[in-house]
Amino acid sequence: MSTTSLYTLYRIRNKEETKAMLLEYLPNEILLTLFEYFNGIDLLQTFYGLNSCLNHLLYKQFQLYCFNFKSISKCTFDLICQQHLPFIANKVISLTFSDYHDTPKQMNLFFSYIPSLHRFTQLQSLTLSNIHSYDTVVQFLNECHYLYNLIHLTFCFYSLLNSSGGLQLIIDKIWSLPKLTYFHFDIRIEGQPTFCLPTIISSSLKYLYLPKSKLQWNQVNRLFHYAPELKHLSMLNEPSVLDNYILLPPPGLIKLNFYCPDKSIASKFDTLLQNMSNLCYLYIRIKHSLINGYKWEQIIRIHLSKLKIFRLRMNKAFFNNSNIQLEKQVDNLINSFRSSFWINEQQWFFRCFTWNKTIVLHTICSTCNYHESIIPAYWQSTFPDDNQQQFYNEITSIHSDTFLNELLSLNICLSNIDHLTIKLPINEKIWSIVSNFNRLRSLTVSSHTDTFQFELQILLDRAPYLQTLRFEQDVSLPLHLSLFNYRNTSVCELSLFGCDYRFNEEECILFSRSPLGVQCEVLCIEVNNRETIIHLVKHMIKLRALHVHYDDGMNWKNLKMKTAAQFDECYKKARQMIDQLVQWLKDHLPPTYLVINDPHYGNNVISIWI
Repeated sequence: MSTTSLYTLYRIRNKEETKAMLLEYLPNEILLTLFEYFNGIDLLQTFYGLNSCLNHLLYKQFQLYCFNFKSISKCTFDLICQQHLPFIANKVISLTFSDYHDTPKQMNLFFSYIPSLHRFTQLQSLTLSNIHSYDTVVQFLNECHYLYNLIHLTFCFYSLLNSSGGLQLIIDKIWSLPKLTYFHFDIRIEGQPTFCLPTIISSSLKYLYLPKSKLQWNQVNRLFHYAPELKHLSMLNEPSVLDNYILLPPPGLIKLNFYCPDKSIASKFDTLLQNMSNLCYLYIRIKHSLINGYKWEQIIRIHLSKLKIFRLRMNKAFFNNSNIQLEKQVDNLINSFRSSFWINEQQWFFRCFTWNKTIVLHTICSTCNYHESIIPAYWQSTFPDDNQQQFYNEITSIHSDTFLNELLSLNICLSNIDHLTIKLPINEKIWSIVSNFNRLRSLTVSSHTDTFQFELQILLDRAPYLQTLRFEQDVSLPLHLSLFNYRNTSVCELSLFGCDYRFNEEECILFSRSPLGVQCEVLCIEVNNRETIIHLVKHMIKLRALHVHYDDGMNWKNLKMKTAAQFDECYKKARQMIDQLVQWLKDHLPPTYLVINDPHYGNNVISIWI
């Protein structure tokens, strides 16, 4: 049963006492098992306060709280941190924080409520996402010595500013965690290398993921030295001089995943992998090089006898070659993967095609999803049942608003699209190309006018799980009233930044009463009046995050002055205006709301976390 349905069952209907009494008849063991299926936020909101028995179970007996604070209202975040966490901190096993645009400054706010992690003694998993402050990272790491049961640590998607200590301090603190087993690291500090080798040895680390941290080959063996128990390694390699360099992995390493943009790598793999005899899983992405199947077969037979799973993706551009030359190269390359070793012994199949003067070859597998908009010019495959339809089934995201129109001449169907960018009007044939929109989560619409209201509504009706809707215009257009009429019950995030239009107070009132406005939780909008911001916050009943572009006549896009002095003066005035507006909003909104000039969007956007 979903969290929403349970919440509806026990809270929304006006029969809470009766239902609480029914729950009392269930053995505690069943209730405690049921609790394990809930995020801690939903668990406390659903069951806490129904009766004293449930409160006792939640505070005294349940030991497995997992809190994911992504996409949460500030009101709920405050409630959990101030009223519940102090009583259950030693029962929390997982925490996830995010400084993403809909939860700005969340981690700083957490420390303002709970200055130390010393009571989170059972914490096993910690995830920090979208951090922008080096000091925030260090503050968490300084507290991690209390977390002696921490085994899973994830840092994702951020660029740290104002670094005072550097990346080395962060890495060494992480390597010092006594039980850390899994570490996913994706931090970029401006002006510093993307990864620093630790200076101490971790005897516990087994799974290390460095998807965007660049390592040179001569650093990899030193990394192995500082993580001798490593089993899985994922990394990005910088081009470097190999010269017969041999990897010396720890004996337990069974999975290697790396991306290599090195043009010279093709001739070096034989030497590079010769000590990888225990490897069971190999995932390789190579740019600027193509290695034929005969060479790969030789490498695997000689050095990788235990290999069970092999995933390969290679591409190389040939801008000076004719189409005929490219097709011949594709034929030769794919034929090198047709031997009995590939087809019969291993049953690893490959697809090879040309696209934009580039040859691409990759293994065929269920997880090979495309995020590019690709139409192959020439196509070959070693899998007997492979075809263009299978290829397009693997496309999950379309970011070009003309891509669907380019597919009109093909007899194919897209059935797994989760992000779609589309330009109005919609060609009727597109309905046969995209057979269903059940997986669609994000939709970007360009060239919107009232004329196309009916066909856009048809698309919205066919997307039952759509969450994010964006409107973008190539040129500034008047407001189209159809925006106030669209319906889709699942949309919770709406971005109107791309409309290049400033809403006045009357239009904001209309929008707040519209179907999309009533259910909207996250809104990005441009306004021409500061009182309008107050109206949106007060009347959009489900709103938890508001991002407002407001310049009070000072257009940041037109700050290009003739002299540097004029630019600096104009910029200074604009900054003062934004700072004044932030303070004005703080004075006119409840003190529990967080109001900031959000760096996620730039200098002229104010974010309000509600």
